[in-house]
Amino acid sequence: MLAFLALLGMAFAAYSAFTTENYKRLRLEGIEKTVGFETEKVNKTIAEMERAAIDFVTAGQLTYEAQSKVLGETLALELFRSFPKAIGGGFWFAPYAYNADTYREGVYAFYDKERGEVRLDDTFFIDEYDYHTQSWYTDIAGSVTEPYRVAWTRPYIDDTGSYALMTTAGAGVFDDNGKLIAMSTVDWLIDEVIADLSAIKPTAGSHVLLCVPKQDYIISNTHALNGAGMSLDVLPWDIRADSFVHNGTEYLSFNRMMDNGWLLSVQIPAREIFAEVEQQNNRFSLIIGISSLVMLCFAFYLISKFIGKPLKRLTTEVSQLELGNLEVSISINTKDELGLLARTFNKMTADLKESIEAYSREHAEKERIGAELSVATQIQASMLPCIFPAFPDRDEFDIYGYMLPAKEVGGDFYDFFLIGEYQLAVVIADVSGKGVPAALFMVIAKTLIKNNAQIGKSPKEVFETVNELLCENNEAQMFVTAFMGVWDMQSGTFTYVNAGHNPPLIKRAGGDYEWLSAKPGFVLAGMEGMVYRQEEITLNEGDTLCLYTDGVTEAVNPQKELFSDPRLRETVNRHKDASLNELIAHIKAEIDMFANGAEQADDITLLILKIMGGAP
Repeated sequence: MLAFLALLGMAFAAYSAFTTENYKRLRLEGIEKTVGFETEKVNKTIAEMERAAIDFVTAGQLTYEAQSKVLGETLALELFRSFPKAIGGGFWFAPYAYNADTYREGVYAFYDKERGEVRLDDTFFIDEYDYHTQSWYTDIAGSVTEPYRVAWTRPYIDDTGSYALMTTAGAGVFDDNGKLIAMSTVDWLIDEVIADLSAIKPTAGSHVLLCVPKQDYIISNTHALNGAGMSLDVLPWDIRADSFVHNGTEYLSFNRMMDNGWLLSVQIPAREIFAEVEQQNNRFSLIIGISSLVMLCFAFYLISKFIGKPLKRLTTEVSQLELGNLEVSISINTKDELGLLARTFNKMTADLKESIEAYSREHAEKERIGAELSVATQIQASMLPCIFPAFPDRDEFDIYGYMLPAKEVGGDFYDFFLIGEYQLAVVIADVSGKGVPAALFMVIAKTLIKNNAQIGKSPKEVFETVNELLCENNEAQMFVTAFMGVWDMQSGTFTYVNAGHNPPLIKRAGGDYEWLSAKPGFVLAGMEGMVYRQEEITLNEGDTLCLYTDGVTEAVNPQKELFSDPRLRETVNRHKDASLNELIAHIKAEIDMFANGAEQADDITLLILKIMGGAP
């Protein structure tokens, strides 16, 4: 007995040590997740600012090529309305870069809080404002060395009246010789971001440091020694260290780098991290140990005194159950524990029989549902054009489509069909949701679009009509993002409309794939009375149009990273000379390699059209 109790004590001691270490690990992981979560929130805003800087580069390039400041002002106002987290943005030309007669030229839009609107900055004269000597201009101009590379300034105080802390992101506009001719800027007030990050306080003695290591600059520091706006040299610890000792206290550092080069570092006294965990675990272990010991001694007493002989009888009858005889009934009718155990065995036998029967019925039902879903998958696949070449007797174009649902049936679809003799319609769409509901809504949307297009309506009229029809009785509140275009083989005109869908990629003959300018309208079935914007381009021999759904660009890998728009564009340009079916195969292979076994979260759909020549 004493040996047993000693063994039990050792087991509980080992359990206590194990749980203590496990709780410590969970505590550290929880702090790391908190720091990582806060960092990712800021990274989303950083990505938005960098995207805005790239968009302003495009606006500056178009302004330079058109030599039209009016165009630049219009683009600046339109772009800035798309980035509500920025406080201002524009583009600024290098000396005499805009043209030989203009030393300085620039456009700047900002949000006017007093007026409550986005407007151009008219508080300075461009001929008098020497922005070339401003620190934000020189910092960014000295850092951008290639197109689409975004640089960030050191945080600085806004001197226009708010006196708030801000930073600026910018990118360069280059001419055909690779010379910097202008740069974009996007201004971001960071006081609120600093306040949110500084509020991270896992324990009472925690401190938060926000700095820019590459620029040797402290943005914020909640430690008593502060140092905001100063060099990192004032800190009495190495920011790269995982732990350090300051004023006799050991600290653990939890660091995360942000996408723009900022470092978020949370320093926590080691004793505060584990003190509560250790106390709680010790109390829990003590209670469990004492309770288990008392219960074990009591159970041992009862078993020794009351169960010996009846248990032998019970095992004899239970052995019949071991042989698979579920018809046996244990005949012990006492009111003690053995009688309860016997009744429990009898109930367990009855429940087991019922469970086996229920499992058999459930298994048969699953097989029936699986067979029906398999038929549904075949029906859905047959509804999409799946025989290629689709028009073997037509030599004006080549077209190829592909759809892989995330479930047995999906909500994506593509379609193409002739309207009359010399017009080809192409459609790609993504229904919200997955599975059977999305597939049913897909069938309705596909049918409505095709029927309205084939009676001669323009893409704009088709989407406006279909939107009204889909909004009727849409109690499930489902919606569809869609892109539709009609190519006239005789004139080469491609008329298209976009309802909240991903913009297609277009490759002109002999060129690379670029994004087609397709301003997204509102989704179909989202709201009644929507008006859609119709646009028009010319497709010539050798041009190729690649349509896709977000299941392509939003495919994820085990690290939860997205396949992304840039990776798709890089993939199609790497295989731009392949045939259409080979190009789709290359894209699917790239997605599979990127996903690396991660579960497909969304339907993957592609539709590619290549112009082989106009109609005679």
